[in-house]
Amino acid sequence: MDLTLKTTDNKNLRGGQLAYPELEAILLLVVIISGILSVEARSLVKAAISLFIFTFSIGLIFILLGAFHVGLFQILAYSGGIVALFMLVIMLTRRIEET
Repeated sequence: MDLTLKTTDNKNLRGGQLAYPELEAILLLVVIISGILSVEARSLVKAAISLFIFTFSIGLIFILLGAFHVGLFQILAYSGGIVALFMLVIMLTRRIEET
């Protein structure tokens, strides 16, 4: 069983090569921007949302590279579970009034 992707110009793509380099560039920019925002955000909710965008974009990059199961696990486990846990912890903690 041959697991190669056929493109329009009849090139065979194996794992690790992208069929859509423009989509890869866009996702890499999203990863960089959301990674910076998740660290630099003053609000914990904004940091958790940008962390969700970061991990979801990483999962999409894995899927584009041909590692479907790794990308699916990244999206389900990290984007779904861990960010939901962060949001729960944020909602359960008391807010300290800044003066």
